[in-house]
Amino acid sequence: MSSVAGEPVGYSHVPEFHVQIARRADPALGNGPLVIGGDPLKGGKVVCASNSLRARGIMDGMGMAEALDRVPEAQRAPTDMALAREVSGVLRAAMRGVVDAVEIDGLAGFYLRAPRESEEARLLAARLEAAVLERAGLPLHCGVAPARFAARLAAEAASSGTAVVVTPGEFQSWLNDQPLERLPGVGPKTAARLAELGAVDIPGLRELGLERLDILLGNHGRSLWLLACGEDPKPLRVTRHPASLSREETLELGAGQGVSRELFEAASGRLAEALERALRRDGLRASRIALRLSGAGERTLTRSCSLGESTAEAAALAEAGRELLGRVTLDGRRFRRLALILKGLETAGAPDRQLDLF
Repeated sequence: MSSVAGEPVGYSHVPEFHVQIARRADPALGNGPLVIGGDPLKGGKVVCASNSLRARGIMDGMGMAEALDRVPEAQRAPTDMALAREVSGVLRAAMRGVVDAVEIDGLAGFYLRAPRESEEARLLAARLEAAVLERAGLPLHCGVAPARFAARLAAEAASSGTAVVVTPGEFQSWLNDQPLERLPGVGPKTAARLAELGAVDIPGLRELGLERLDILLGNHGRSLWLLACGEDPKPLRVTRHPASLSREETLELGAGQGVSRELFEAASGRLAEALERALRRDGLRASRIALRLSGAGERTLTRSCSLGESTAEAAALAEAGRELLGRVTLDGRRFRRLALILKGLETAGAPDRQLDLF
């Protein structure tokens, strides 16, 4: 069966994401072999490793103790998930500043619809790379291919400033040349099983046939055969941006009493600041806000209003939160959870100020 060339799909990602942000946050780590993850004395796992370590068999999910035993000269740094999420938000904002909609893949990967013409695809990749470099100071690698999984493989083979674009006419030959182990779902055990069946490359896997793979490997075999034929069983699901954003805080009840209005107003201010950071990370503004109060034995209460002009400012969000609190009678009520929910989100373009990430 010949490969099926569908709509062009783009994939962009920051390679070695956790390694990159760790080096930027701590220049003392230098450019040597670096592994990010948990404490080896506490059974920690590898979250990310520099490329030089991957070439030596260090893989994500491997025990940190084993990784450091294999490469004793490697440095280890703990995973900074707070910083990773912060940078991830900046990446999302940068991507959405160039393309209308993306499918988010983890913290640093993005699928998108790509132009049909290869030169247009390369120009789009260059714009995405420039936007991410400007906003986050990180390299972006881009790939384009007629299938979702293939676009990711192309991006993994790309370098900064040089996107890998696989056209429909090139796709069959390019796919046949890829190592079998690069297909999603082909790990060492699956590769060994396929070798027993006589398939050591992608054309060989395709020749095994759907019926035989379905019998021997079930749904996994069917999925692998489709991939070998150039078809991705996972559809592309791009979205413009989140429909809403929310933050919540739980307050301590006083002895036999509810939470005071002053404490709720203070909490509302903190939530507004957290929402401002989230909006700015994603390059969004909100036009509506809702306040939700809940607590044991209390029916959840919600109040909402329009913000007038769309905003990403904590001061405007906090003021609206106080106004909504003013509509609620708190005396005698045992509310203790307060949430602020933003809706009517829209892309804001370039933020008013840059986040200080490093």
